[in-house]
Amino acid sequence: MAGVFDLELTEEGGRSEELSDDEYFETDESSGRQQEYGGDGLPNEEIMETLELSAQTVNPSIVRKIGRESFEIVSLLGKGGYGKVLLAEMLDENRKKYDPPRLYAMKVLKKASIARNQKDTAHTRAERNILEAVKHPFIVDLHYAFQTDGKLYLILEYLPGGELFTHLEREGIFMEDMASFYLGEILLAIEHLHTLGVIYRDLKPENVLLDSKGHIKLTDFGLCKESISLGDITHTFCGTIEYMAPEIVQRSGHGKAVDWWSLGALMYDMLTGQPPFSGENRKKTIDKILRAKLSLPPYLTNEARGLLKKLLKKNPSERLGSGPDDAGPIKSHAFFRHTNWNDLLHKRIEPPIKIGVTSAYDVSLFDTKFTKQTPCDSPVDMSVFSPSINIFEGFTYVAPSVLADLATQPWISERGPRSPRKSYKGESYMLNNGLEGFYQANAAAAHDIAAQRNRGPQQCHAPTTVVASSRPLNGYDMEEMDTSGAAGGAPPATSAIPTHHHRRSCTIS
Repeated sequence: MAGVFDLELTEEGGRSEELSDDEYFETDESSGRQQEYGGDGLPNEEIMETLELSAQTVNPSIVRKIGRESFEIVSLLGKGGYGKVLLAEMLDENRKKYDPPRLYAMKVLKKASIARNQKDTAHTRAERNILEAVKHPFIVDLHYAFQTDGKLYLILEYLPGGELFTHLEREGIFMEDMASFYLGEILLAIEHLHTLGVIYRDLKPENVLLDSKGHIKLTDFGLCKESISLGDITHTFCGTIEYMAPEIVQRSGHGKAVDWWSLGALMYDMLTGQPPFSGENRKKTIDKILRAKLSLPPYLTNEARGLLKKLLKKNPSERLGSGPDDAGPIKSHAFFRHTNWNDLLHKRIEPPIKIGVTSAYDVSLFDTKFTKQTPCDSPVDMSVFSPSINIFEGFTYVAPSVLADLATQPWISERGPRSPRKSYKGESYMLNNGLEGFYQANAAAAHDIAAQRNRGPQQCHAPTTVVASSRPLNGYDMEEMDTSGAAGGAPPATSAIPTHHHRRSCTIS
C-alpha cells in the first residue's frame, strides 16, 4: 500500500501540514502584524470581526420582496383598454413613507386583455425586455416588474414634466433653437436603440415625457421591433398614422429608417403646429403620406427646410440616416450646427422648458381628465383568466441599481447590469428563462384560455382588424384593443388646423 497515502513524517514523528495563506498568517515582527488565529485555533478578536451567517448577511437583496403591497396609490395618470398608469409611492417594510418620497409611475396591465392576442403578448414581453436591457439618459428607466394572478406591473421612473405634447400644445409651435434641443435628445435616444438592434416605430409628442429638469425621456416601447440589423426588414403595420413612414403604410417592408421619417414628422410638428401629412380621416392621411408633396412654410430657415426635406424622403434608401452611419449624417447636418453632442448627452445644456411643479406630488402637467378621478387598482375578475396558464413566466425584474442600493454591507460587491436578452426574430422567441418557441407556447396557452372563457358566442372571437392604443395616456403607453372584429369602423377625424390632438397607435393583427 506504499505510495497510496503520501505522508511526510517529521523527526518527532508528527505530521507536517502545509497551511495556506487563507488559513494562517505568520507574525511579521518588522511590521507588527499579529496572527489572525491564536494558539487555540480561535480568531484573534483584536484584529478580526466575527459575523453570524444568515440569509440577511449573506445576501441582503433577498430580505424584501417587492410587490403590489409595497406601494400606495397617489393619483391616476392615464387609462386605456389594457389597464392604467398610476402615480404610486413606495412604502418601507413597516408600510411607512420614505423621506423624501419615492414616487414611481405604476403601469398596470390586465393579463386577460393582453392574452387574447398572440401579438399583444409578444409586444408586452418585448417592451419589458427592452426596458430591462436599455439604459440611457433619454430613455425611461424600469425599476421593478412583477405580476399577480390577474395583472402585470411595470414600475417605471416617474416623470413629473408630463408629455412633450402638453408643452407643444401650450406653446403652439417651438422656435428652431428650442426644437433643435429636444430633437437632439430624441435623436440620441433613437440612435442608442438602433445600436442595440431595436426599431422604435412610434415616435410622437405623446410618447416623449419630460423629467423634473426639462430633459426628455422616451417612453412606450410596446411597438418596438428587436433584433434588427442593417439591411433587415420587418412588415408589421404599426405606429401612429400621422407619423408612419410610407414603407410601413405600403407594407413593403421597413427597417431603421422609419424612425428617421418619424423624427422628421415630429420636427415638422414642432415647427408648424401639425404633422406634415394629415387628412380628415385615416384613409386620406395615408393617401397624403404616399402621394402628397411636402409643403414647407416660408418662415422656416434654410437649415430647417433642408433637414425636413432629407428626413421626409418617401424613398427610404434616399432618406437621411438610412445608411450604415445611421444617425451620423443627421447629427452633422447644419440644423444642429450649434449642438455640442457630448454636452447634450451628459445633460450639460440647460433645457428651454422649466418644469414648474410645486411639490413631488404635483400632477398638474398631466391630463386633468385622469388626475381628477379617484385612483384605485381595481380587482380582476379571475373567471376570465386562468392563473394556472402563466404565459408571462419570467416577467419579474429588479433594476441592478436597486440591487446595488440594497447591497449596503461592505462584503457584498456591487452587481453589474444584466445582459440584454434576445427576444424574437421571425418565428423564434426567447423567454427570460431561455425557453424557445414562445409563439407556439403562447398560441397553445391562448387556445386553452379561450376554451375556458367560452361562455358566450362573442367571447371566442379574436381581434381581426386593428389593435389601437388610446393616446390620452400621458406617454406611459396604455393600449386599447379593438375587439369588435369589424373591418370598417369609422376612423377618428384629424383636424387640419394647427391644433394638437392625441393620436392613436395601431398594429394590424
